[in-house]
Parts: sequence; structure tokens; C-alpha cells
Amino acid sequence: MHHSDGLALPRGEAKAASHSAAVERCCQARIRSLQDSKASNLNDWETKKRASQAFFNAMPDLTEYENIRDFIACVAQGMLLGAIQPIEGPKILYAAQVAVSALHARPKTPIQPQK
Repeated sequence: MHHSDGLALPRGEAKAASHSAAVERCCQARIRSLQDSKASNLNDWETKKRASQAFFNAMPDLTEYENIRDFIACVAQGMLLGAIQPIEGPKILYAAQVAVSALHARPKTPIQPQK
């Protein structure tokens, strides 16, 4: 059951078949964090904070196109789960947009040093 506090595990979250490997990695990091926090009897605020950080830490680097695509998928899933706050989502997606722009601006051939 999914609660608006983002602490419960939504139905299907652990279902790998519908997720990319990157999204699955992020979701699993969140689930492990939620389980660890529950075992440690942490309060809801600290539990949610740690789970969000675990999700974010598992996200791919913005280094190449496939990673950026997976990063965007993770952000979208994170927003749906409450692991990424709606106010933060657009800022994080902007970072992905800048990374894509940087990839497009990269020279096609290596620049040769002038002699």
C-alpha cells in the first residue's frame, strides 16, 4: 500500500520486469534503506530522509547518453515514490538537460594540438 508520506513500499516497486536496471538499482537501494531504518527503529522523518538519499546515491552518473536516459527514468520513478520531492525534481532534471547539451556540444573528432 502506498502512503503519501513515501515510507510505505508501493505495490510493484520491487518488480524488476517493469524497471530498467538503473531504476531497479535505485528502488532496491531505497527498499534496503527503509528496511534498515525500520530495524533500527528510526523515526519516520529520518527513515524517509535516509531512503531518499539511498535512492539518489544509486542513480547513474551523467556521463553518457544511456546513463542520462536512465538518470531521467530514476528521477521520474523517484518522484512517483516520494523519494525525490516534487520541488527538487525539476532542478535535478535540469542537470540531465545540461548534461545532454554538453554531450551534443562535444567535438565529433579529437581536437589536434596546433604546431
